[in-house]
Amino acid sequence: MKNIPELDKIFDITPVEESELPTTLPVVSDSESRQMDQEDDYQLARNTLRNLINKSEDTLDQMIELAKNSEHPRTYEVAGQLIKTVSDVAKDLMDLQKKAKDLRQGDPEGPRSITTNNNVVFAGSTAELMKMLGKKDDGNTIEQ
Repeated sequence: MKNIPELDKIFDITPVEESELPTTLPVVSDSESRQMDQEDDYQLARNTLRNLINKSEDTLDQMIELAKNSEHPRTYEVAGQLIKTVSDVAKDLMDLQKKAKDLRQGDPEGPRSITTNNNVVFAGSTAELMKMLGKKDDGNTIEQ
């Protein structure tokens, strides 16, 4: 690494020898990277929902005060809608906790969305079905 003495003096830094630099970067696997991303996303979503709840509570207090002072039906309606919205955000926060827990533990049951149906459709008469199953109309088995 080439040192420029003027810049070292201007920025008041000490030159670093190449032997002091790390030779390799830490290796992060895909699963570790994904877990870090999931944790970061979880924290962001959690903080956002908590901030929304806090701001909504302040707004709700003001809205209720306005409704009391104005006694206008529309202000009560808006206050009711805001109460419902705050309740929904609180539920979303709890759902986020559950989803984060599921992600951390993994899904022990495996994917639940895969359903295998082995349905067989037969288009024919009863006699043809009986013949195909190896029986005569009188119930005796046909020897093959």
